[in-house]
Amino acid sequence: MSGFKPVAAVYGGANIDIQARCRGPYRAGDSNPGEASITHGGVGRNIAENLAGLGVPTELVTVFGGDDQSSGLAEGCRRAGIEVGASLFLPSEPCSRYICLLDDDGTLVGAVAAMDSLEAFGPGELASRYGPGDAAEVVVLDANLPADTVALAAERWKGKPLVLDSVSVAKARRVAPAVGLFGLVKPNRAEARALLSLDPSASPADPEADALESARGLLARGVREAFVSLGAGGFLWASASGAGFARPLAMPVVNVSGAGDAATAALAWAAARGLDTETKARYAVAAASACAADERAVAAGVSAERLSELIQGVVCERIA
Repeated sequence: MSGFKPVAAVYGGANIDIQARCRGPYRAGDSNPGEASITHGGVGRNIAENLAGLGVPTELVTVFGGDDQSSGLAEGCRRAGIEVGASLFLPSEPCSRYICLLDDDGTLVGAVAAMDSLEAFGPGELASRYGPGDAAEVVVLDANLPADTVALAAERWKGKPLVLDSVSVAKARRVAPAVGLFGLVKPNRAEARALLSLDPSASPADPEADALESARGLLARGVREAFVSLGAGGFLWASASGAGFARPLAMPVVNVSGAGDAATAALAWAAARGLDTETKARYAVAAASACAADERAVAAGVSAERLSELIQGVVCERIA
């Protein structure tokens, strides 16, 4: 796309999603009747598609393999309005895959991420692909990237709205040393503890108080805005201006896969618009709720106008 200038640059993963959902409650160690689907996914790719759907010119910088699935994945990005020209293409590598199992209520039972090709995206590859991030108004990184690549990117773009999606506990733990360079981070409660080099398996008596403590710990490290996902409880948001809870909308939960990616995209979109922390949280909750109510990992028809309607129903509880 000659002359393309992104408003948002997303550096992270793209893969084929293989998803199975049980028809009844999951039974461990047994064959569970259900349905299965194969779609395009990946944290970075999903965030980029959500941003494109919000009307944001978006470039995704990722790693593609050389097989037919990889070609289809790259072409799918282009059809969704996502530029991918700066990505790394590895002819000898297979397409990355993410395999997940959902219970009958849409919650995640477990998953396997076969994404070793992203390890090839080291600091040298990043340095030759600074262009999209330098040009963009907001940069999003997902922690599927190698830790030293995340650290270099964070140092490079710490002066602009810079968003970290911590992806998982394991990925959060390895990027923890660079967390203070990010303006905005969006972990769940366990990932927030991992970003602080604390035990992510802890089960406090008051999860919301624990989320607040973790958010304040992230602010103390240098993060300007922390958004800790509480799942069905919404988001705990915190910044120098205060803290509070943004609660989910009363919408049916069909599939939680992709809801966090939708929230990150909404936060990046709101950051590009210069919105305050509480308003960012309201948009994140609205996007996550809309996504969870859709069977797809990226909900159809979620525009900026639709989110602006949905946030009217988001309940915010300010606590500080």
